[in-house]
Amino acid sequence: MHLPQQQKERRSIWRVGPESTWTTVLPVAFIIVSLLSLVVLPLVVSSHTKRMHDEIRLLAEPARRSANALQDDLSDELNEVIAFQVTGQAQYRENYERLLREGHAQREILGRLAPKLGDKVERSYADMSAESARWHDAVVSGEFLQRQLPQEVFLTRLYEHHPSYEKSLTSASNLEIAIQSVIEDDLQRIRDVENVNVWVTIILTVLALTSALLVAGLGRQMRLLAREAMRRRREAEQEATEAESARATAEREERRAAFLASAGQELTASLDYDQTIATLAHLIVPNLAQSVIIDLYDDESTLRRAAVARRDGSESVVRGLAGEAMHDIPDAILRVIIDHVPHLVGSSSEASSYVGGVAQQGDSAWAIVPLVSRGESLGVVAAQGSPDHPFGNEDLTLMAELARHASLTLDNASLYRHSQQAVRAREEVLAIVSHDLRNPLNAVTLGASLLRSAESLSLEDREQVDIIEVSAKRMSRLISDLLDVTRLEGGKKLPIEATEVEVSTIFEEISDLFKSQAAASSVHLVLRGADAVPAVHADRHRVMQVMSNLIGNAMKFTPPGGSIRVTAEPRDSDVLFVVADTGPGIPGKNLEDIFNPYWQGKRAERLGAGLGLPIAKGIVEAHGGRIWVESHPGEGTKFFFTLPTRKSLADFPAGHAAASR
Repeated sequence: MHLPQQQKERRSIWRVGPESTWTTVLPVAFIIVSLLSLVVLPLVVSSHTKRMHDEIRLLAEPARRSANALQDDLSDELNEVIAFQVTGQAQYRENYERLLREGHAQREILGRLAPKLGDKVERSYADMSAESARWHDAVVSGEFLQRQLPQEVFLTRLYEHHPSYEKSLTSASNLEIAIQSVIEDDLQRIRDVENVNVWVTIILTVLALTSALLVAGLGRQMRLLAREAMRRRREAEQEATEAESARATAEREERRAAFLASAGQELTASLDYDQTIATLAHLIVPNLAQSVIIDLYDDESTLRRAAVARRDGSESVVRGLAGEAMHDIPDAILRVIIDHVPHLVGSSSEASSYVGGVAQQGDSAWAIVPLVSRGESLGVVAAQGSPDHPFGNEDLTLMAELARHASLTLDNASLYRHSQQAVRAREEVLAIVSHDLRNPLNAVTLGASLLRSAESLSLEDREQVDIIEVSAKRMSRLISDLLDVTRLEGGKKLPIEATEVEVSTIFEEISDLFKSQAAASSVHLVLRGADAVPAVHADRHRVMQVMSNLIGNAMKFTPPGGSIRVTAEPRDSDVLFVVADTGPGIPGKNLEDIFNPYWQGKRAERLGAGLGLPIAKGIVEAHGGRIWVESHPGEGTKFFFTLPTRKSLADFPAGHAAASR
């Protein structure tokens, strides 16, 4: 009866299993034993020989050197004793004492090392110590170094104690010999161990070779392992390729982000409208495309060709909004403008007709992206890719992002252009109005002066003439203030004519100008410190203008019975002026606004045009000084400003001198 095929296979595996296990385990066991032997036995031998070498290096060799040094010292001691007795010089006694100290130090070293080197060395050390002690006692008892003895006495005593000296030398020599014997014994043991190590290494090498032969039996298993490793390697290479692709994608995105960041900086570097258009064209060509056109709407909603650029440089034109008006716009471009959605279009005849010969050779696609800001279409950008790198969806996305940055910049540039036009229009209007108003004001002022001189004028009529003259002067002052504020808002310095001005003369004029008004308002006006400060380098008329504005404001807000103090004091190379009043003060939230043109607090309604403080600030800064304010509600207000003195004349800004000229 035949067994099923599966049972036959299981029996075959059962028969082969133990044999296969034997052929696998035995070589592995030989390998493990041989490797462990090659690793462990040399380590044991090396540790043993190292310990013996350390004994020689750390114990025997230092002890031998100390014994040798001690023997040399003993040899020199007798020479020093004889030299002292012959010459009587103290230096030989000092040399003997030095040798004695050195010998004591060497004996201490030997005392520590000798017990570790064996009984023979320890006994030799004890003999040497005893004999050297006898010799040293003989030197002391024989008075060899206390004084210079007669020659006969010295020779007699030396002859008596010379045997102890000889014994001490002999014992020191025996000690060195004993230590050297220990060293030689250790070296011999090291050589014996090294010989054993050589034989053990040979045996282990034979064992390793045998194990290597047995490893050959594992060839089939190793080939299987190699195939498995190759498979895993291919998987790893595939994963590495995917990682490389992901890294390349990340680097590409990083480059795109860096390009957009750099492009944003270049686009926002200028608010000039035409410069922004040129920057956008030069960013696209040659960085992203081989040719580009930029069409923008003008103020009359007409689409005009604003810029054209090609990579080969044969044409690079920036026309701004003065370019050619575009007609017969293709549907593809109109759809982009209306829907605000970028598109890729082929190089069709219609597109070629629209770009007007700008397209480069090759059938490359065009990326059409809108320029949109605040929901309104500003225009369109059409860029053509190169034949070796035609535009794709990623390029279209990049172009759209760049167009978004450019749209914001173009919108800002347009707003800035309109604001500049408005500022210029305002300056022109102010100039015309000031010119046209001054002539009738001069006529009014002249007429008032003529009427004042008439003898037949009644008192009531004379009062009316005074009102007309004061009003005309106020209107003239208001026109001057408007012109000054216009200059300051335009970023210009107020013109000054700086000379040496004594502060006392300024205070005298201030007193004459405001004493009547102060008396009428029941306000106490105090001026102090003019004589204690040097002259300032300033425009007298402008300084009076600053003082008039500050004191005039203080007069408006100081209640009857209050006071206004005007002081001057030196401050480094400047003069510090202070105008302080006892008025209601200024709220802290308004302190940052008071120097802004046309700003007024609620309590200042109908008391002025809000131009005095901005003009005062502009005048002080035109002199190279500084103005600031300190105020607390209910505690009054203090205005501070500085003007340069003659000491700082060399540091006076050149721009101010030019303005004064």
